[in-house]
Amino acid sequence: MIYSTVLINATSRRKIVSSEYWTDPIPRAKINKYLREFDSLIEKSERLKYKPVVLEEFKFFSRNCGTGIVIFVTDLHESDDEIINKINRAAQSLRSILSKQKIGYIKKHYDEIMAPFIYSPLVIAFVGESGVGKTSLLHLLLGKQAPEEHIPTISLNMETLEELRFGSYQLLVIDFAGDDQYERMRDFTVIDMFFVITDSSLKNIISAKNMYSQIVKDCPDIPITVIANKQDLANALDPSAISKVMDVNVRSMVAVDLAFRNSLLESLTEVLCNHFSLDVPEIQPEELLSFI
Repeated sequence: MIYSTVLINATSRRKIVSSEYWTDPIPRAKINKYLREFDSLIEKSERLKYKPVVLEEFKFFSRNCGTGIVIFVTDLHESDDEIINKINRAAQSLRSILSKQKIGYIKKHYDEIMAPFIYSPLVIAFVGESGVGKTSLLHLLLGKQAPEEHIPTISLNMETLEELRFGSYQLLVIDFAGDDQYERMRDFTVIDMFFVITDSSLKNIISAKNMYSQIVKDCPDIPITVIANKQDLANALDPSAISKVMDVNVRSMVAVDLAFRNSLLESLTEVLCNHFSLDVPEIQPEELLSFI
């Protein structure tokens, strides 16, 4: 994850503007420590200025952009090649803008300028049998009431949600069709995270268990969360019983009840934090998931 970017004056090394993508701003003392390390590396070899520097739990990258220096601060797991590609493009854009605009313009539009070089896509798939509530969960994420009439999602016209960000990631949530006739049309190779959705009937729980097992087999390194929806129905199995049948922890849900939205957001933020090896901050999930 990219935690922060900072634009500083190339001569004075004073901060011009910064952007934050996680809960805690990077302390100025760490930026200064990086700059000292950066200057030390350049004294050894000019080529070393292109190398990332690891300081404790952070990686630092920087590029000259004319009168400024742009710095990216990431976690230790980020791909160096991907960040280098991003910061090179960001520096090129900033260099062009700095040559034409005043600093005030940069400060005012910095987040907008940097956005194309920050956000990486992360694809989340909602999978499950037809009618278990996958599309209703998409509505719940948005804080909208689910439609009363069930309209089956067809794979070629799958429902998507693209207005959601987490840290430096742009989330794409896809509601895959549940009908067997479209089973072979699914392409899970682009998925970063799965939510297996079942209603709380025994038939669909068994189906969800088979689907879960197949995903584990095909995509062993991808996180999977199981949601037991429709817990409001009279014949719904208890989540503990569903967990025993599926041999995995499940999260209970009522997708048609807006009161469960915070529970869904909490589940999503917890899964995302675990995926990126982050501690779950003690703040409301809506502060971590931004809707654009």
